[in-house]
Amino acid sequence: MGWLGKKVGVFEGVSVYESPRMGSGHNSAGIALPGYGMIVAPGAYSQQQDMYTVYHEFGHFLQARQTGWIVFYICIGLPSLMSAWLNWHGKGHRHYWTEVWCNHLVKKYFSHTQLPASRFPERDICDRTRFWLM
Repeated sequence: MGWLGKKVGVFEGVSVYESPRMGSGHNSAGIALPGYGMIVAPGAYSQQQDMYTVYHEFGHFLQARQTGWIVFYICIGLPSLMSAWLNWHGKGHRHYWTEVWCNHLVKKYFSHTQLPASRFPERDICDRTRFWLM
């Protein structure tokens, strides 16, 4: 197992890795690394214990597809990582703009999947933000 975890499969064309560094059970963490894959908690994907997190992390790939990798990592990935780090204990990260937009894209992409709004609030970005990102 590498430092990013063990590869356990592919979701919508994206490699999925599981690592104990992401926690365990519901409300575990995940990280999206466009160009590499997504990393989630053990069992989240392989045993379908937390597919909502898998869907959410895939949403970051949808963001990267719209903005390009460079803009994603600079304008979305780094701010999201900082928000997660600064708001970890207060759970405010789920309301950060990068996260709610990510959930919005997931809702549009997977019309059959409803992420629980209490854990994965969703909202589109405004036209001004869209202009600067794209």
